[in-house]
Amino acid sequence: MSTKKKGLLASVLFLAFGVFLFVESLGVKHMMKNDVGSGFFPKVIAIAIIAVAIIRFVAALREKESASGDDKDDAVGGWLTVALVGLYVVAFQPVGFIISTIVYLFLQILVLTPKEKRNWITISAISIVSPFALYTLFTHVISSPLPKGIFGF
Repeated sequence: MSTKKKGLLASVLFLAFGVFLFVESLGVKHMMKNDVGSGFFPKVIAIAIIAVAIIRFVAALREKESASGDDKDDAVGGWLTVALVGLYVVAFQPVGFIISTIVYLFLQILVLTPKEKRNWITISAISIVSPFALYTLFTHVISSPLPKGIFGF
């Protein structure tokens, strides 16, 4: 497949993903009565993904046909990233922020880190500490609680 066709395909897929993310973010319930609710940032990210996908689509249309020399591992990592983000979006509301983010970060770091450079202690620490720090920031500093999910946290 040529680079141009790959660019067009990726643009269309990310456009669809952005629309999916935006539609899912509409279902995030406001936990507090303020202008910026829990669904605000997912909507911003979705709009950014849609905008970049449209820009990339236009750029791909202007490209000349050329043979592809991309690495197969990069493609697998890219598709796994798309799948993980999709699963994260679906699990976010019912499972809750902390658990879904711990699982997502752990798996995403594994996808992005070469096998020979993986440090399981560091990966685990980042995956566990980051969601708790973000949860504390949102609930206690910004006063915008995140979904608690099935376990109540």
